[in-house]
Amino acid sequence: MFTLSAKSWLSAFFINFFFIWGVFLPFWGIWLTGQGVSTEQVGVLFSIGLVLRFVSSLTVLPRVSTGSAILRLIRVLAFITLLCFASLFYLNGYIWLASLTLLVNFTMAPMMPLGDIVGSRLVQQIQLDYGRVRLWGSLSFIAGSTVVGWLIVDFGLQAILALIVFTCFSMWLFILAKLDPCLEDEKEQINKNKPSLLKLLKKPEVILFLLIVGFIQGSHGAYYAFSTIYWDSIGISGAVIAWLWAIAVMAEVLIFRFNNKLFSNWSIKQMLLLALVGGIIRWWVLSLTDNVYLLAVVQTLHALTFAVTHLAAIRYISQQNSSQLVAYQSLYSGVALGLLTAVFTFIAGVSYESLQGDLFLLSAVLLLPVFLFIKYWRVNS
Repeated sequence: MFTLSAKSWLSAFFINFFFIWGVFLPFWGIWLTGQGVSTEQVGVLFSIGLVLRFVSSLTVLPRVSTGSAILRLIRVLAFITLLCFASLFYLNGYIWLASLTLLVNFTMAPMMPLGDIVGSRLVQQIQLDYGRVRLWGSLSFIAGSTVVGWLIVDFGLQAILALIVFTCFSMWLFILAKLDPCLEDEKEQINKNKPSLLKLLKKPEVILFLLIVGFIQGSHGAYYAFSTIYWDSIGISGAVIAWLWAIAVMAEVLIFRFNNKLFSNWSIKQMLLLALVGGIIRWWVLSLTDNVYLLAVVQTLHALTFAVTHLAAIRYISQQNSSQLVAYQSLYSGVALGLLTAVFTFIAGVSYESLQGDLFLLSAVLLLPVFLFIKYWRVNS
């Protein structure tokens, strides 16, 4: 087993993981349809997959606490993910496609927060500049979605699976390395009186927080599952679709890079209102046009719909007592990013055949109740 500096190890993990995510998230739906899966079945699989991400986030993550256990779990999940994707070269039929797609959702979901946990520990150990390391992940997402768009043009949809398998193998090799320095285990005893998730869910302000960020993030469900399929159906090439996704993530990167300068004087409510209005405009325009230049412009609103929402959520979570941070983070990841997004994706799945591009207009309409949620939400800032 070889050794990498801890910073290089984490950078390699983020680069490989988000490259895979940049291929999987925008293009897995169209790969499934190329294997004979209907668009309605794709929507169901995406929504069930999000539920599985919710389940795995709340069941797998709490089981690890030591540095060695965290690294071991990342390696095991990466290996299972590699096996799942590689198996699809040989296993055909809806049952196999559905089963392995769902298993991949279950195994990949905890890997993202596990990487964040490694980063948090390295911030304490070696004063790692976590933001700059994490930035490579977002740039890698752009690279993944762009490269696969080019490959589809020359090699067809099977290039999607081939690129994912290759990068999964690369990720698994890199994360087998030892870290220098190793992750230090926490010496203090684990607090047995952790805040109950159910107790937090009885607080109206927590419920409203989850509804606000869950609706805004969940409105991406139709976009994640069906934008590529829809754009392909109206004649937009795979390379252009890849660029549309890349533009969205580049806008996200810029917001993350300059968020302190942009939003240091904004309240959490103001940030969420900005994200909400941006979402309504974004989905409304997506439903109206097939002009790639206008689509490119409106894709920059991903900076508001995803990045600003996420920044506001993290700011709210960071205001809680230190003993409650993990509980709040688990609810945000599991309920808002997982369960509610699954509901929105399911609605998209059963509606796409009849609505087509108007599906995005439905996403905009479903955001309207969030104005009321924000109005009655009590938050310090």
